[in-house]
Amino acid sequence: MTSNEDYERLEQVEEILEEIKQLAAEGAVIIVEGRRDRQALKELGIEGKVVLATYHPLLDFAEDLARGNKKIILLTDWDRSGNELAAKISEYLRASGGIANTDLREKLRNLLQKKVKDIEGLSSFITNLRYELHGIT
Repeated sequence: MTSNEDYERLEQVEEILEEIKQLAAEGAVIIVEGRRDRQALKELGIEGKVVLATYHPLLDFAEDLARGNKKIILLTDWDRSGNELAAKISEYLRASGGIANTDLREKLRNLLQKKVKDIEGLSSFITNLRYELHGIT
């Protein structure tokens, strides 16, 4: 059974995803934790430069990002390790002269925390909710 809350949640999440798509199209770099996160974004239609944070020494990673990119979107998972990773990357980016957009991650976390725990699960959650509410995928 669906509720108005589900419709509102889907609408808000889709608005956030649309904003991420737009920023990515404008050249923003999206930071995720793993390959499945990158795949989930691709399934949601988010193209562009998506980099994995977990395969590099974080300080070097942040310095490289700060040096070469004006727009950086941080989309780590909203579990404990994802929160810690986001905090470290943000700190290292600031120290290197860069700034990460963490607002979109926080909005997703606030909307989905009880439904989805990570970026990886976002695609299937959205697909299922769209089907449940509208009968479409």
